[in-house]
Amino acid sequence: MEEPNIPDAGVSRKLKVTVYILTFATLLAFAVFITQLIKKYSAPKNQEINLIDARIFELNKTGERLQQFGYYEQAIDQYVAIWELNTTNPSSRSEAAFNAGKLYLKLDDCKNSLIWLFRAEAANPDASNKIKPLINNCAKKEQ
Repeated sequence: MEEPNIPDAGVSRKLKVTVYILTFATLLAFAVFITQLIKKYSAPKNQEINLIDARIFELNKTGERLQQFGYYEQAIDQYVAIWELNTTNPSSRSEAAFNAGKLYLKLDDCKNSLIWLFRAEAANPDASNKIKPLINNCAKKEQ
């Protein structure tokens, strides 16, 4: 006895097409999920970099304004904060250390000035042209 609902030559074409469509939809949904997951975890890093850049800009402007009013110690604090905050950009770190070194020099504190000038030179050896004269000034004063 043969049952009328069972096909003789395998699975029906309609069923195959349905399975293929559902498989494709599942793979597509999985790809979208993975893409969204990657975006989610990479976005905070980009936002964090933008926040750090904005913070560095703010600290730098504050340091410049404090210098204009003669508040050198407070300006140094701003440049030290830039040095500590910015770990990825050597030229920005060098500029912050250079500014701190110059301010210590204005305060006649050659010991701290040399520390920051040496840091500036180490962070960006290409800028040693403008750093060397200040180092030499301090070295002469210390002798």
